[in-house]
Amino acid sequence: MAITERKIFSVTDINKHVKEIIEYSFDGYTMVQGEISQLQKSQLGHIYITLKDEKSSVRCTLWSSRVEKMEITPKIGLKAIIKCKVSFYDKTGSYQLDILGITSSSIGKFHALFEKLKLKLKDEGLFDVKFKKLLPEYPKTISVITSLTGSVLQDILKILERRAPGINIEVYGCNVQGDNCSKSIINQLISINKKNTSDIVIIARGGGSLEDLIGYNDEFLARQIYNSKIPVITAIGHETDTTISDLVSDIRAATPSEAAEIATKKSVDDLLNNIDEYKKALSNSICRIIDNFKNALRELKNIIDKNNPSTKIYNYYQTIDIFHETLKTKLLSNLISKRNKINSLKIKLKGSNPVNKVDKLESILISKKEHLKSLITNILNQKRNILKLRENTIKDISPLNILEKGYSLVYSNNKLSNKTSSFKIDEEIKIRVIDGEILSKVNKIKRN
Repeated sequence: MAITERKIFSVTDINKHVKEIIEYSFDGYTMVQGEISQLQKSQLGHIYITLKDEKSSVRCTLWSSRVEKMEITPKIGLKAIIKCKVSFYDKTGSYQLDILGITSSSIGKFHALFEKLKLKLKDEGLFDVKFKKLLPEYPKTISVITSLTGSVLQDILKILERRAPGINIEVYGCNVQGDNCSKSIINQLISINKKNTSDIVIIARGGGSLEDLIGYNDEFLARQIYNSKIPVITAIGHETDTTISDLVSDIRAATPSEAAEIATKKSVDDLLNNIDEYKKALSNSICRIIDNFKNALRELKNIIDKNNPSTKIYNYYQTIDIFHETLKTKLLSNLISKRNKINSLKIKLKGSNPVNKVDKLESILISKKEHLKSLITNILNQKRNILKLRENTIKDISPLNILEKGYSLVYSNNKLSNKTSSFKIDEEIKIRVIDGEILSKVNKIKRN
């Protein structure tokens, strides 16, 4: 009887209740760590993953719209940290993790160590540009430290052979990943520096994951590269990968092929082109030297001609002629000056004659008189015009002027009035018209 009194839930009710509890408990996004043990990709591009640890596993879904946004590509065996939302599918009564982001748990540890070492070496100045060594333009020997197998070495050798076929290449094998990677590279660097016959060292390897490049983030390797007497070019991983070795090296190349091109800045073609340029430069230099000799010979010839006795005598004759002409010109100039002075005195004496002065003064007097008369006439005309203008102005502004137009002025108590409020019944008023005054009395007042 007690059992029948209990509330009976449907499966749907239970699942909805569980869904609310689970999704409410994990509101927002959650970080889950585990190892990817299974991975399946659907035709629509969705990726279904099983994430497990030592005791349990959980199903995860990476929807196709988010696949390209992932920092790393999920793969079986990856120890990952998944950013996700916990969702419950109430139709089947199961829950799963909707993936929002994936990072490698080992990458986080490696990245922290990388940043710590990077900051330490930076503070010590190992990355400073002022300590970077310059590459020689025409290296005779290039040492390559890389794996003896694989395409990296072949790519480097092919480019070096094409760009500088006469160059000496020394290859030093090393481990490009694993525990012995950094140690093997250090040993080869020490050997190359002891031998001291190389002009450039290239440290190269192909692309790989962050775990594969751990050996190139070794502190001892970084210090060995920094202390190398020979310039070091690094070409490690892809263009987007940056290791401690790249930061401390003298030049960092994006790829091994680029490292080979950087090491041989001046290729055979460049040298051939330079030879043509040197030929032109040498030809121009020889032409300039010959021109300089010609100019020097001309100057010497001019000096000899200048010091020739015949030339000197001819120059003396020319000097005498010049002095003769100069003296003649000066005498003539003095004569003309004296003659002009006499004429000037004659004119001055003539101008001082009293009769001429009287005539001149009379002429000036008559001119002054006419000028004065003209001034007085102009002043009188101006005054008449001003008087006429003022007369017209007074006439225009006169209050009596309006009477000529048919209007009249009404006075109440001897005051000019223009409002009904100024008048009273039976009051005497005065009306002024153009030819006199009219006395009247107010009989009626009507306001508008």
